[in-house]
Amino acid sequence: MELAAGVEESAPDLWLPRAREALLGDGRPWPDTRETPVPLRPFLRAFRRLRTRIGHQIGGHAVPVQGPVEYEVANAALGGVHSWGTPALDREAGRWILLAQFDSDSDSDAKMTWGDTGTLYWLIRPEHVAARRFDQARLTMRC
Repeated sequence: MELAAGVEESAPDLWLPRAREALLGDGRPWPDTRETPVPLRPFLRAFRRLRTRIGHQIGGHAVPVQGPVEYEVANAALGGVHSWGTPALDREAGRWILLAQFDSDSDSDAKMTWGDTGTLYWLIRPEHVAARRFDQARLTMRC
């Protein structure tokens, strides 16, 4: 199949610790939609429109099917023993970046389907990219 590439914007998942801290100021979990601070509501609406298409991509921020994939990889790196929202898991999730993601693409000539029309995500730590240690990348799949 022929491949083509283009440059697009990406944004981090709002559940990631750095995004929550930047927008809420103290790293607390996102409030219920009705309790979202009024000044943030237009931003969140615009942000959600930006992150609607999963697609294929190299680099940038992962567009997850369900929740930040960084947490899944981080929990595996920590031995699978940490609960969502623990400081150790938050710190580890912040250490991973997207290397590539490939969405199911059953309508094209590629006929790629992962699970029940899921997406494959490869994540890696920035220091491993700098050292060209791509063997340190980790794969997770979301359906």
